[in-house]
Amino acid sequence: GGQFKREVTVDGQSHLLLIREEAGPPDAQFASWADAVIFVFSLESESSFEEVAQLHALLSDLRGTGDVALALVGTQGEPGTRGDPVGVGAALGTPGSPPDSPDKISSSSPRAVEDARARALCGDMRRCLYYETCATYGLNVDR
Repeated sequence: GGQFKREVTVDGQSHLLLIREEAGPPDAQFASWADAVIFVFSLESESSFEEVAQLHALLSDLRGTGDVALALVGTQGEPGTRGDPVGVGAALGTPGSPPDSPDKISSSSPRAVEDARARALCGDMRRCLYYETCATYGLNVDR
């Protein structure tokens, strides 16, 4: 995982975000300090979607999620990679990837997780925002 800092302004107030990228299941320490969690899965991978549901359940068992802001992000892969990107927090790529980048759903890389299923999981998570991203097309990359 990595650690990142970013300053943002919300309602005229400046806030420093401390972002920690996790590649595995949350532990008790992570659960105790996290104020917000972004669950990332591949729209092309059923197993990554199922793993996100398991990670959320584990976080809920460790802490409960009533006071944690949650976001669920379905991404169309990452440029130059194939497989099952799953994580808690992540950099989602940058706009302007080459047109032949694998970062898009196509006949050779079909969508495995439909929008309705992802939104249903987000509803089950409560207090959760859902976004789909695509770095190739710049879809929701800046959100």
